[in-house]
Amino acid sequence: MSKVFRSREGTITAVDTKTQLTTLGSETAPGPLLVPSGAKRIAALIVAFAVDLGNATGGTLFIRLEGPGLPEGPETMVVGGAGVQVATGGSYVKEAVRIPVDIPVTPANEILVFAENGGGCLELTTVGVTLEFEM
Repeated sequence: MSKVFRSREGTITAVDTKTQLTTLGSETAPGPLLVPSGAKRIAALIVAFAVDLGNATGGTLFIRLEGPGLPEGPETMVVGGAGVQVATGGSYVKEAVRIPVDIPVTPANEILVFAENGGGCLELTTVGVTLEFEM
């Protein structure tokens, strides 16, 4: 089976707020993230994030997938969390992790990718998400 990868990234700037990931590095407007023609499912998410802990107390990071490219409706996954032990801050970086999933898709339709900090205080969190489509 061949695979196709589609990515988006962005920065969460508010707690408990769904933030759409709409950029791709130097591409500030890459257009809609479309399910590739011939794709059967999302086989995995590849997720990485970094947190500025200067004003943070900790929190949990969710990834939400929505849109007409998901025939069974929206999907939400917990992908990590971070916390701080001292008030002097610092940073936390989570290396990219591949999370196996089995999510059916509708080819040529859009998927919206969102990140959200649940609870806590991780206001400045940069997130990258890659969807691994199985053909």
